[in-house]
Amino acid sequence: MSIIAARNGLAAQLNTIAGLRVYETPPEAAPELPAAIILQGEPFASYGHSLGASDVKLFFDAMVLVRSGDREQAWSELEPFLESTGASSVKAAVDGTLGGNADWARVTRVVKAGPVIHNRASYWGATFKIEVYQSG
Repeated sequence: MSIIAARNGLAAQLNTIAGLRVYETPPEAAPELPAAIILQGEPFASYGHSLGASDVKLFFDAMVLVRSGDREQAWSELEPFLESTGASSVKAAVDGTLGGNADWARVTRVVKAGPVIHNRASYWGATFKIEVYQSG
């Protein structure tokens, strides 16, 4: 599994969410909202061996941003992305094989849900922690 294939697979899965604009790398200008921006996680990669095969686990963050402003409106826009199931669920879109680009991918948790700063601008959003695994 290459890093590019994993990122492309993750972007393709997030693109299945209607109305969500997906950026495979952070945009230089303000993103069109709602947006998902794929970022490197921390740590970014771990490598291991099991039964003589090389295992690779990559870690990504998907920062989902919605309009800032009215708190109630922002939460109503953000909450469908936070659900564990449904057409707008980031978890439901990501969990799986990333279109064959990985053995599996999964959202492990959500952090920083609420007001966020990105490129010195205020938004409402959430950061999804994602693991992508490929055995060698």
